[in-house]
Amino acid sequence: MKTLNIKAKDLKFWKNWDLLDGQKRGEVVFRRLFVVAVGYVVLLLIGVAYGDQVKSYLAGDNEVRIEAAEEVVEVPKMGVDGVGNVVEDGEVVNGQEVVVEDGEARYKQEYKEKSDMDSVVESFIFNVYKGAYSYEYFELLRENCSDEGLRTVIALSVAESSMGKNTNRNTNWYGWFKGGDRNYDPSQEEMAKEICKGIEDNYLGIGTDMSKATRYVGGDSTNWMKNFNWAYNQMGTK
Repeated sequence: MKTLNIKAKDLKFWKNWDLLDGQKRGEVVFRRLFVVAVGYVVLLLIGVAYGDQVKSYLAGDNEVRIEAAEEVVEVPKMGVDGVGNVVEDGEVVNGQEVVVEDGEARYKQEYKEKSDMDSVVESFIFNVYKGAYSYEYFELLRENCSDEGLRTVIALSVAESSMGKNTNRNTNWYGWFKGGDRNYDPSQEEMAKEICKGIEDNYLGIGTDMSKATRYVGGDSTNWMKNFNWAYNQMGTK
């Protein structure tokens, strides 16, 4: 085997190299290789730190996503009342708060389920006689009167004012003068409570009791009773 005889002085050639600014071929090649090596290391470090993001970007999944806060818009619950008016849940109509259930509007009070008599009376008011009652006013009377009381009160309004058509009063269509006040014409809510309680306490059966009828009318009640009984009988039989 051949023995290489390399002297230490032969290894000191690098001492004359200028690696930063030297223009010798070896110096230029070294600088280029060094830059490539450093760049490779930098890229390697970036790949380790941001590998998933870089892969996603290179795959084309670089869409910018902006999530806007979802705006909650409350849509009011609407319904139709008994006379075809579209009203909103919680709305106040003639002093009564509207309650909408399954698209049907009613007027909030202590709600009483509608009886067969209520339906007959309602049909007489809105389909037969067609007086001045609104559905709201009828509901207030229905809530405050018993079946017999409601039938009596409606017949009273026919005998006294043609169901509100022949009077300039807003609610007192019954000739009911509380405390002797002949100008008594309160809100629908008060009138409904007052007339229902007053009739049920004192005047049920007025159509067949001449003394009650005379006391109510304040004089000859013959013609009055005829009109009352006609309306009363339209809503059922005695």
